[in-house]
Amino acid sequence: MRWIKALIKGINGFSTITANTIRWLVLIIVSITVYDVVMRYFFNSPTVWAYELSGWLLGPLWLLGGAYVLLHDEHVRLDILYQRFSPRKRAIIDLVTFTLLFFYCSLILIYGWDYFLYSFAKNEHSLTVWGPPIWPLKLMIPVGAAFILLQGVAKYIRDFHMAITGRQLE
Repeated sequence: MRWIKALIKGINGFSTITANTIRWLVLIIVSITVYDVVMRYFFNSPTVWAYELSGWLLGPLWLLGGAYVLLHDEHVRLDILYQRFSPRKRAIIDLVTFTLLFFYCSLILIYGWDYFLYSFAKNEHSLTVWGPPIWPLKLMIPVGAAFILLQGVAKYIRDFHMAITGRQLE
């Protein structure tokens, strides 16, 4: 049981470190957007790269942040009904629904990896003027799915323990 707790603590720590690292992307995105707005409206000199770069940084932000959202149980759900159940019943419901999450994220991981490999093999670049490579952004799809799957395993173990014993694991 001790190694399971250590595994869950490690996964939770990994999700937290990842989120604390990528949260700085918000500041970068805001800075790029403000720069673009100032250049466009005050100097009548819009940038070609700022809009696309802010979109590129927003992708990894939500793809890699999904595990952290799952860690803190902030994902979308019909809370009106869910909160009325006991913790044990919620854990059982989560066990059933997380089976679907595992299936869905596994598909994203598999097909996202193929999507990335195709882009990497072709050395695919954006069709904009500055033409950055696209494959790093496409790599975030399977990586984000893997992070969510990893955090999902930790939650699944905690919910399984709750469903069987009626007590929190941690």
